[in-house]
Amino acid sequence: TGLKNIPFTSDLTGVDLGSLLTPLTSGIYHFDSTAQLTGNLILDAQGLDNAYWAFLIGSSLTTASSSSVTLINPGANNGVFWQVGSSATLGTNSLFLGNILAAESATLTTNAAIQCGRVFALNGAVTLDTNTINAICNNGYSGGFEFDENGDVGPIASSAVPE
Repeated sequence: TGLKNIPFTSDLTGVDLGSLLTPLTSGIYHFDSTAQLTGNLILDAQGLDNAYWAFLIGSSLTTASSSSVTLINPGANNGVFWQVGSSATLGTNSLFLGNILAAESATLTTNAAIQCGRVFALNGAVTLDTNTINAICNNGYSGGFEFDENGDVGPIASSAVPE
């Protein structure tokens, strides 16, 4: 069924991701319509394996020029996903992180870079202009989720730590 049907843990509708004063920890973040990033978004894995971030965006994702997404305190097999209902646009000189899954199209403007991840457009084009996309990363940034026997996706179940 895809990421868009996963129950979210936090509603960020109307929040500029670049205005957050504290890093986002692992979770599923929802936007009714658009999501924007005008500064630096920090994701904190807290050293956990299989930490994940899924941003479920109703319509479009837009980043301002020179904005960035960075990960601190990574663990093994962390995952960052951006499920975009229509189009994604990364501004000039943006430094992005994660996998963009756009229903319509994706545009990376001049010198926008995805430091670890990929970009897909289901029904339209991925437009590039002097960009760097690094899909081979130390941490991969594709982890944190698993598919069950019905094809539904969800967070990897954490195992209890014995006392």
